Amino acid sequence: GEPALCYGGEREKADGKIWCDWQVQWSPLGHFLATFHKQGVALWAGPEFTKKIRLAHNGVKYLEFSPTEEYALTWNGSSALDADSQAVRIHRVLTGECVHKCRTPTVAPLGGDFPHFLWSHDGKYFAECNESAISVRETDTFQLITDEDGKKKTLKFPDLSTFQWSPKDNLLSVWCLERENNPARLVLIEIPSRRELASRSRTQVEASMHWQSEGDYLCLINTKLSKTKKKGATNLEIFRIREKNIPVDIVEVKDSVRGFHWETKGHRFSLLTSDESGHHPKMFIYGLSKEKCEALSFFDLPSNSYNNFFWAPEGQYFVCAALGHGDLLFGGMTSDNKLEILHKDEHFMLTDVQWDPSSRYVITAVTQPMQNEIGGFKYSMEAGFAIWTFQGRVLHRQQKEKLWQIAWRPHPPCLLPPKKQGEIRKNVRQYSKKYDHLDDQAKEAARKSFKDERESKLRNFKEVLQRLDEHKFRRSEENGWDQAVERHLEQQGWEPLQVVTEEVMEVTEEKI
Repeated sequence: GEPALCYGGEREKADGKIWCDWQVQWSPLGHFLATFHKQGVALWAGPEFTKKIRLAHNGVKYLEFSPTEEYALTWNGSSALDADSQAVRIHRVLTGECVHKCRTPTVAPLGGDFPHFLWSHDGKYFAECNESAISVRETDTFQLITDEDGKKKTLKFPDLSTFQWSPKDNLLSVWCLERENNPARLVLIEIPSRRELASRSRTQVEASMHWQSEGDYLCLINTKLSKTKKKGATNLEIFRIREKNIPVDIVEVKDSVRGFHWETKGHRFSLLTSDESGHHPKMFIYGLSKEKCEALSFFDLPSNSYNNFFWAPEGQYFVCAALGHGDLLFGGMTSDNKLEILHKDEHFMLTDVQWDPSSRYVITAVTQPMQNEIGGFKYSMEAGFAIWTFQGRVLHRQQKEKLWQIAWRPHPPCLLPPKKQGEIRKNVRQYSKKYDHLDDQAKEAARKSFKDERESKLRNFKEVLQRLDEHKFRRSEENGWDQAVERHLEQQGWEPLQVVTEEVMEVTEEKI
């Protein structure tokens, strides 16, 4: 069906107000829609999308909610050199109160301009870093966590490059660069105890960290570098976080790695590769069992343009896409780890691919960069979006001039405990039999209803015809209908003519 507009700012337009000056953003659980204004951020909620909270911060450029939506961090875009003591503000979402202010940190740990602070999965801690230390603060007091002596201190890491939180635990993964005689190191640190759970040292490598969505695994992708910085072999080191002593699986990759993506809520990951010259692109799917990590399947990609991979939020299905070009490949993994390519299509010049939270739909879009009118001109003719089923069937296409942003509304977390969800997934075939039976009953009832309705209408129609025939018969003599028919036949001048035609049906020959 066609998408239905829930709210388009009619109330604000009627009052002559501008609903939004800059951009919009959903909160992580989908309870709030944030709109950016010169004076700060407004949070809208409820079935009518009414304004609930104002987060005051002049010139705000970026917003980041804590995972539980208890806090919202805003940044005005100022440089660390500006010494603006109110560049970063943390607000309590329910009241809009500013509970913490600080200058812009010198490092954005994930790269780019933002974010400078990273939240723990439960929102109890947030952390920032510089080139030699990580500062972890509690959200209850906004003070540094204490060490074993009860002193508030940072976590010291010489030559610190970056860090990340586990998506499900208060656990930090830290990557430190190689310097002189000190090798590069990956360290796993438990918070707030500061206990080191595991570490790994490497020399002459370039590396990146990738957490699985449930925090069960951490992958360290390290590529060997020569003294001239030429790239060599690549290894995937998979840390099994939940197992005793955190064992590590090592997968050697001969080709150049173009993309690594964990299956959401799963034990598989995808790998996009090409040869040294950038040709012969391939897609691999690997799986982790209790004993080992192994390649499950691979697929030769149709072109070099495929550069990104998107797993569905519930895992199993995926879209392999060529961002900036338009090629789309819809696929999935069966329960017995067989690769299925479901559909190949195109959305010319596509810039965005997003799964909806239920994993049933995919939205692809061509959006224009809001800050760059000149650079965005090339997208203006193709701006728009398309909605697909997870199998790759198009449900809706729409061209939309000046489309700046597109995003699904997040779903609140499932009320069922993880154990119960696991039981349902494990017994899904039993449930499917039950619901298939109910579906069959519903289909049979619908067919019977349709048949009964059709027969009833046909019966009513025949009754009307019969009444008309009876009426005609009763009035035929009175209206002179019989005499009129006789006169009509006489005027035709028909004469009966009998013609005899002989036709040979069978011939039988006998010898005498």
